[in-house]
Amino acid sequence: MSLKDASRRKFLRNVAASSTGAALATLPYPLTAHGGIPAPGPGGPVTMESYPWVEPGKAAPVTRLKILTRDGMPKPTEEYVRGLSSAVEVKSSNGDDEFRRELADADAIFGGLSREEFAAARELKWIQYTAAGVEGILWPELVESPVVLTNMQRMYSPAISESVIGLLLTLTRGLNKYALQTREGAWRPVEGLREISGTTMGLVGMGGIGTDTAYRAHYGFHMTILGVDPKPLPKPAFVAELHSLDWLPQMVPKVDVLVSAAPHTRLSEGMFNESIFRAMKPSAYFINVSRGKLVDTPALVRALKEGWIAGAALDVAYKEPLPPDEALWTAGNVIITSHSSARSQGSSDRSYALFAENVRRYVNGLPLLNVVDKKRGY
Repeated sequence: MSLKDASRRKFLRNVAASSTGAALATLPYPLTAHGGIPAPGPGGPVTMESYPWVEPGKAAPVTRLKILTRDGMPKPTEEYVRGLSSAVEVKSSNGDDEFRRELADADAIFGGLSREEFAAARELKWIQYTAAGVEGILWPELVESPVVLTNMQRMYSPAISESVIGLLLTLTRGLNKYALQTREGAWRPVEGLREISGTTMGLVGMGGIGTDTAYRAHYGFHMTILGVDPKPLPKPAFVAELHSLDWLPQMVPKVDVLVSAAPHTRLSEGMFNESIFRAMKPSAYFINVSRGKLVDTPALVRALKEGWIAGAALDVAYKEPLPPDEALWTAGNVIITSHSSARSQGSSDRSYALFAENVRRYVNGLPLLNVVDKKRGY
């Protein structure tokens, strides 16, 4: 068996074995509090390397890597990155003016930049974006350029999947209503409380968020997991059925909770529309932790007000912050959080660790992790 075949089989095993098999199963160094990164240890991350930039051993030696950021990074992370090679220079700007002055000869950006700034970055080779969704910077000139874009896919998945479970339990156990009663000092039983154990969850998008959510829902609550994804993916053991996106109309009527975990692309915008909400069970819930523009918001408002579905939980909105006069606020049995489901110290630690690992790979001519297919949009 060739090394290529062995590597592919190992990847497929890792994906099917656990919720984090295609993510960072083992970091190349242990994480300490607040993003601290000690000296590298044995082993390495088991991560899907789609669209690798270069093949191992075929890159020219790196003689200079100027990394520019205005987001900043923990001191231990910066020290680790600087110590990887004498070629590495890290420049943290103290404002937009300094950032723009340093752009002209920057090789890499840690964080984001504007379209105008991208045009001024004449030596740019790599952007390590600090979010998972990249729709905000996929300008045509970046898509068509040789600049490599990596993101934070799967780094936020554990926190977001915990939020999905928390939001679902809040809806089914009436915790949102009890919270309001607590503020009133009222002792009243909430009617219609339900269990999620043994119910069916449908996931749209089986990347990091979808996989981690499926793992927790199945093993924690014995839920039956159905999923769709536009890419052909191996089915994890904890997922009952996984199909292409064409199966969505068949999946929706079967589920007790429908979860949006898909990226925002031209094709996915508005995919959760009136036909989807009308096809759901009246007792089913809708949860969106991906992007607000995937949802036809007026259709969701109608679905809630007219009882097509039992309730919804939204961590994202078509416009953020959501305007105070938006009809969603008063649509009924809806929980809205402020795009905060990914926030945790663990998410930050994993993100800095991924960045540091990608710098190590860059200077050693190895494939970068989490490389975005810019034409697909994820």
